[in-house]
Amino acid sequence: MMKQQTLTGRIIQIPKHACFSLCLVLVFSALLSACRAQNSQREAVSQSKQQTSAPPNILFILSDDHRWDLIGKYHPIINTPNLDALANKGTVFKNAFVTTPICAASRVSILTGLTERTHDFTFGQPKTGEIESANMYPNLIKRAGYQTAFVGKYEIGISGDNNQRFDFFKPLLQAKTESYNGQALPQTYYIAALAKEFIEQSQLSDKPWTMAVNFWDPHAHDKDEIDQYHYPEEFEDMYSDVTIPPAKQSDDASFEALPEFLKTSIGRVRWQFRYSTPEMYQKMVKRYYRAISGVDKAIGMIYNKLEEAGMADNTVIIYMSDNGYSVNERQLAGKWFGWEEDLRVPLIIYDPRTKASHGKEIHEMVLNIDITSTILDLAGLAPPPRYQGSSLVPLLTDESSITWRDEFFFEHMFQPKRVSIPPTVGLRTERWKYVDFYKNDFQQLYDLQNDPQETINLIDSQEHQEVVSMLSERVDYYIKKYEQQRSEEVKQRDAFINVRQ
Repeated sequence: MMKQQTLTGRIIQIPKHACFSLCLVLVFSALLSACRAQNSQREAVSQSKQQTSAPPNILFILSDDHRWDLIGKYHPIINTPNLDALANKGTVFKNAFVTTPICAASRVSILTGLTERTHDFTFGQPKTGEIESANMYPNLIKRAGYQTAFVGKYEIGISGDNNQRFDFFKPLLQAKTESYNGQALPQTYYIAALAKEFIEQSQLSDKPWTMAVNFWDPHAHDKDEIDQYHYPEEFEDMYSDVTIPPAKQSDDASFEALPEFLKTSIGRVRWQFRYSTPEMYQKMVKRYYRAISGVDKAIGMIYNKLEEAGMADNTVIIYMSDNGYSVNERQLAGKWFGWEEDLRVPLIIYDPRTKASHGKEIHEMVLNIDITSTILDLAGLAPPPRYQGSSLVPLLTDESSITWRDEFFFEHMFQPKRVSIPPTVGLRTERWKYVDFYKNDFQQLYDLQNDPQETINLIDSQEHQEVVSMLSERVDYYIKKYEQQRSEEVKQRDAFINVRQ
C-alpha cells in the first residue's frame, strides 16, 4: 500500500495495483495541460501578431503656442491630466524643437517635411509649390489606402484641392465659440466634437485612418487686448489660488541689455498688454494656463471616443505644438527670436502597440520636420527622398544604437510691414546656440552647457571667435543646402526675403 497526503492534509491508503493506473492518469493530465497551455500561447502570439501587423490609426494633435515645459508631469502649477497620462504611457521627447518659430511656416513644415527655407511659405507668401504639396503626408498616406482627416486651425496656403487630399476636412478660423447641433461650444470643445465625429464615421470603413487635430488654443486672441486668452468657462477659477513665479530674466536690466531693434519689436508691443505690470502678468499667465488646460480636456474627450469605438489599442497618438512661447522672458512676448523659449516645444508619442516605448524619455534633438517621416513610417511607408527630417520610430524602441543629429538649423523669414519682427537664422548644437539677426547686424552666441538660461552673449568674446566662425559657416552651409533643395517652381518665384549675404 502507498500513502498519499491530500490537499486537506488527510492521509489515505492507495493499493499497489492502483499506483500504475494513477501514474498514467497523472502523466496524461500533465501532457494535456501542457498542450492546452502551448495552444493558448500560440493563439496569444498569433493574435498579437495580427494586432501588430494591422496598420495603425494615427492621431496627430497640434496645439498653438504651447511651450515645452508647461505639462503637469513636469511643472508644479499647470494642470494637464490627459497629457500627463499620455506622457506616462508613451514616450516624451525632452529636446523637441521647431525649425521656424511661427505657426504658418511651422505647420507647413510639419505637413511637407521641409524647412521654411525650402518650402518657402509663410504669411503673405504664395501657396506652396505643386511638388511640395503633392509630397504632403496626407496625399501619400491616402494613396496608400488610409482615410485622411483634418480638423481645426489651417490658415496656410497649400496648392491643390484639400477636399481631394482629405476625406474629412473641417478648417476653422479662430473663434471663442462655435455652434454644434444647436449648442454653443467653446471652439476647443467644438474641435474635439468634430474629431469624434470623424472617429464615428471611420467605424463604417475597414480602412485605417490618420487625422490631424489642430487646436487654436492656447494662442492669444490678438485683437482682444483686455483678456487675450480664452478657454471654456469651467476653467475660470483654475489657478486663482496660486501665484505665478516671475519669468527668468524678466527684470529691467535684462530688457535694457537688448539691442534697440528688439526693444521696439512686436515682442515688446504685445508685452505692454500682457505682462507690463505684476497684476497683468498674473492675470494673463493664468489665462494662458487655463487655455492649455482646456486643450488638455479636449484631448481627453477624443481619447475617450477612441476607447468607446474600440480603437485605442491600435491608434498611435502624437502631441506637439507648432512653436514655443515667451511669457515675459526679457520683458518680451511672442515666439520669433531664437531663444529656447521660442524654439522648444512639447512632443509626446504614445504607440500602444510598442511596449518598449512606454514610459520613456528621449533626449536626442528632434524637430517638427521629423513628424512627416514619422507618420509615414508608422503607416509602413517610405518617406520621399525630398524630406529633410527623419522618422522618430527607431528612437521609440532603441535609441542607443542609432546615429542621430547633433545640430539643427533654424530661421524666421517673415517680415511684416506693419510691425517689427526681425528675421533670423541660426544653429543649435548640443552645447552652442548661434543666432544671426542678419538684417540688424546683431549676433548672439550662448554656451548652453554652462549657461542654459542664455544670459551671457559671448559673441564678442575673443576666446570664442573660432566657435563663432565655425557656427556661422555651418549656417551658410544649411542656407545653401536648403535653397538648392527647393523645387524649380519655388526657385523661380521672386525672392520674398533676401538671404543672408
